[in-house]
Amino acid sequence: MAKKRDRRRSFRFTREGKVFVAVTVGVGLAAVNTGNNLLYLVLGLMLSLLLVSGTLSDVALWRVRVSRRLPRRAFVDGSSVVEVTLRNRKTRLPSYALEVEDRATSETKTERSCFFLKVSPGSSQTGSYRRSPAKRGWLHLRDFMVRTRYPFGLIEKGRRFSVEGQLLVYPKIVPVDPRSLRNLGLGTDAPSARLGQSGDVRGLREYLEGDEARSIHWLRSAARDELVVRERFSQARSRITLLLDQREPAHATEEDAEAWRAAFEEAVSQTASLADAALRSGAAVDVRVRGATSPLVLPGNAPDPIFRFLALLETVSGDEIPEPSAPGLTYAVAVAA
Repeated sequence: MAKKRDRRRSFRFTREGKVFVAVTVGVGLAAVNTGNNLLYLVLGLMLSLLLVSGTLSDVALWRVRVSRRLPRRAFVDGSSVVEVTLRNRKTRLPSYALEVEDRATSETKTERSCFFLKVSPGSSQTGSYRRSPAKRGWLHLRDFMVRTRYPFGLIEKGRRFSVEGQLLVYPKIVPVDPRSLRNLGLGTDAPSARLGQSGDVRGLREYLEGDEARSIHWLRSAARDELVVRERFSQARSRITLLLDQREPAHATEEDAEAWRAAFEEAVSQTASLADAALRSGAAVDVRVRGATSPLVLPGNAPDPIFRFLALLETVSGDEIPEPSAPGLTYAVAVAA
């Protein structure tokens, strides 16, 4: 993850600052016109407040660094927690009232920010915010904007930190009618590594969201300071192949194109939801589209390989690539345009 500090600073007067400047100008004109020493004294005090405000805001932004920790999973319209760490590298001076805004490539303004009231010298603090991606695929995070209005709220200064990152957004998961899975019946038997209390232990792997709590190996997790789970051998109840046709037809109007693409995104979401539900029901699942097939995910394992396959799925045009098909038990997800 690239990190680069932009030395250019943003500067603007806040609404209160603009009022303060207007009053300062008025006091200055009155002092010049009247020659009143008291007015000159007040003018000097007000100008010194502006100078102190600009200096202390620079000190607050000086020698700070920002980093982020992305979630392991993110879904369309789902709420994902992003952790932001602000480090103050100054040895003697604290930084006050810093607002850190995390921005993506497609964003010009975002409310996704964290506020740090005080970061002591040589220390760091971690805050978090929630991000709800609007579409699947790669979300490219480009930079942080660190702003402060310290100490009087008259001037807002900001500094940009280029900290790039990528977050893969999975399709939206929606509720699945259990009858749609029961109607599939049993398909081709396939060996699996299903998590549970029975069967021989296959090995250990990192814990993923959706794994059963009873499969966690607590002693090994404590030794490694991270959750790990046992994988056990068992037998899949069935193997289901989900078929999804991603060919985009010719459209008469742009409205028709937008309607089809919206329906296609719903079909992708339905496919991901069916795959997740089928895995939970004890079936081995894979997804086939025109020209590509997802990895076969065995029951008891996290559905992330299928989620990733669908997150990166793009539409195709033309009939050069044949429609997806598979022997055995299949379920075709229609694009209801």
